[in-house]
Amino acid sequence: MDDMSEGILRITNHQNHPTNKFYKVFFYYEVEQADYFQELLEEHKIWFERDFEDNNGKEMHLFGIKLTNVREVHRLNYLAIGRFRKPIFDSKYARLAIALLGVLIVLFAIVSYFFSPVYQN
Repeated sequence: MDDMSEGILRITNHQNHPTNKFYKVFFYYEVEQADYFQELLEEHKIWFERDFEDNNGKEMHLFGIKLTNVREVHRLNYLAIGRFRKPIFDSKYARLAIALLGVLIVLFAIVSYFFSPVYQN
């Protein structure tokens, strides 16, 4: 599956199966995510096939899922991704600074509105 590379604009970790239109392929580069996804599939008794493939020197974990189960599997996929997702800003000070910046922008907009010529007429 050469077309499974992440690429610049790849924002999902699934695509249609390249040779069987009745399957969708989900893929993970982190073994912990893949193992957790497999646990979720087994827990919900969803049939799947798992395989491994080398993709540009990285091991890719592939899951073949029947299209009849794809709606529920999308939810499980989000759970698997979310469990291991790192926050964009790890530092609580960075998160606080961004929140403060947002508040300042809103305050600036409110003050600008009241001092604009449109409001004064």
